[in-house]
Amino acid sequence: MKATQRQQQLLLDLQQLDHQMARFRKQLDQLPERAELAALENEREAARNTFMDAQRELDTRRLELSRIESDVQVVEQRLERDNALIAASTSSKEAVSIQSEIDTLMRRKSELEDRELESMEVVESAEAVFTEAEALLAGVNARRDAIQDRIQGAELAIETQRKEAQEQRANISAEVQGDLLALYEKIRAQVGIGAARLQGNVSEASGMSLTPAELSDIRSTSPDEIVLCPTTGAILVRDSESTETQVH
Repeated sequence: MKATQRQQQLLLDLQQLDHQMARFRKQLDQLPERAELAALENEREAARNTFMDAQRELDTRRLELSRIESDVQVVEQRLERDNALIAASTSSKEAVSIQSEIDTLMRRKSELEDRELESMEVVESAEAVFTEAEALLAGVNARRDAIQDRIQGAELAIETQRKEAQEQRANISAEVQGDLLALYEKIRAQVGIGAARLQGNVSEASGMSLTPAELSDIRSTSPDEIVLCPTTGAILVRDSESTETQVH
C-alpha cells in the first residue's frame, strides 16, 4: 500500500490521540476518589448499623414509657372515680371497701410513678445515644457526598478532554485515505497500536532496535510505501533520521 509522507504523519497524530483517549479511560477507572469512596462505604455501613440499633433502642424505650404513662393515667382515673364514690357513699361498710381500694391504687400509682421516672431517665439516655449515632451517620454521609461531588467534577473534566480529543480524531480521520485508515484501525484492534515512529533504528511500537537487515529492507523501500514493524506489526512511519541512518 502506498501513502504520502503527510498521510503517514497523520497516522501518528491519530495514534497520539488514541493514546490520550486510552489514558482518559484509565483515569476514569482509576480515580483515587473511587478507592476513597469504597473505603468509606465500610465506615458508612458501620455507622448506619449503629444508627439503626440506636433508633430501635429509642423506639423500644419510648414505647415502654408510653405504656407506664398509660397505666398511671388508668390508675388516676380509677382513683378519681373511687374518690367520688367515697364522697357520695352513705354506707360505712362500702366506704371502708372503697378506701381499701383507694389505698391499693395509691400504692400502685406510687410504684408506677417510680418506674415512670426510671423509664424517663432510660429514654433520655437512649435519646443521647441516638443523637450521637445520627450525627455520626450524617458526618459520614456528608463526606460521601463530598467525594461523589469530586468524582463527578473529575469525570466532567476528563469527559470534556475526551470529547475534544475525539473531535480532533474525527477531523484527522477524515483526512486519511480510506484504505490506509482501515489498515491502521485493523492493526490497532489486533495489537493495540496502529502506527509508530521509526526513530533512527528504533521502532517506537516495540521499543526495540531493528536488526541491520530489517532496517536495510525498510530503507530500501520507497518512502511512500507502507512498512510494518517486524516485531509488533504496527505501521512504521519513517522520519529523516531513520532514512539517513547508516546500517552497521
